[in-house]
Amino acid sequence: MLVKPFVSKRPRVEMVPLIDMFFLLLVFFMFGVFSMTMQQGIVVDLPSAQAVASQQEDTVTISLTADGALFFNQAPVTTDALAVLLRDTHRAQPASLVVLQADRLAHHGRVMEVLDLVRQSGLQRVSFQASPEPAG
Repeated sequence: MLVKPFVSKRPRVEMVPLIDMFFLLLVFFMFGVFSMTMQQGIVVDLPSAQAVASQQEDTVTISLTADGALFFNQAPVTTDALAVLLRDTHRAQPASLVVLQADRLAHHGRVMEVLDLVRQSGLQRVSFQASPEPAG
């Protein structure tokens, strides 16, 4: 029996599996960053709507709970303090988007009062937040 002698070959680094692994790591890091984004509002029971769109830009979140409590970016505020904060926001960033999160049980008059404060401050871009309707 004839046995070939062992010839040492120069080691190679295969590029295709290496590129696949770097792409996989990139995807995991991207999804990790997306899951770390912070929501500025407080948790309220939102009404549902069919045409709901998510908006990511310079936003100010005003939350109104069912008992009528007001929150400006998660900080509890009074109506007068909210008016001052909104005017300051308008001076600093006139094109800011105001996201109004009102609990479904909040009184309509209170919601309109908050909307009126937003309009009086000079901010014109207002979005009402809603949760998507469950498919069914």
